[in-house]
Amino acid sequence: MNPQIENSISRIAEQARGRFQKAIKTARSRTELAAERVTDGKKSVKTLSKLSLKLTAVTHRTADKVLKQQTKMLVHQIDAFAGNLSAAAEATNIRSLVKMPFRMIPENASLFVNDARSALGIVVGAGTEVRELFKGTVMELRGSRKVVAKKPASKKTAVKKPAKPRKKTAKKKADAPVTAKVEASSVEVQPKAA
Repeated sequence: MNPQIENSISRIAEQARGRFQKAIKTARSRTELAAERVTDGKKSVKTLSKLSLKLTAVTHRTADKVLKQQTKMLVHQIDAFAGNLSAAAEATNIRSLVKMPFRMIPENASLFVNDARSALGIVVGAGTEVRELFKGTVMELRGSRKVVAKKPASKKTAVKKPAKPRKKTAKKKADAPVTAKVEASSVEVQPKAA
């Protein structure tokens, strides 16, 4: 075979091997990086698992408190109803029968207000606890992300082009009514979006 052709073929083969080796090296490095990221994902899964366990605990505690508060409210309502019935039984005439429930309204209302405040306190306490859990989890997740070193991305700043100056044209007075009529007839009325 011709030595020039053999040299060309061997040079092309060497270039092909070099490109192949470079592609393999790049694929290996990217695969290793992907493996590191997947491994680091375990931390996030564990963190989210801990969060779900903590949220479940908050849910159970809150449900327990709510059930106790509902029982308390029910007992207070039964007491108020029983108080109204006993007042009605003790009434000697129609006037005292009508006045007695009205006298008991402030006492019953204060019980209702206290029960409502207690229920609201349970909700607010649970919300605060959940918010703190989420804050801690987000901080923990952000901390685990900082462990993985990322290459700084090159940011391109957008360059604004200067605005082109507008040319002012003078309209003739005679053309003004004609153009106004044309503009008015070409305007379409579009319905407003709700």
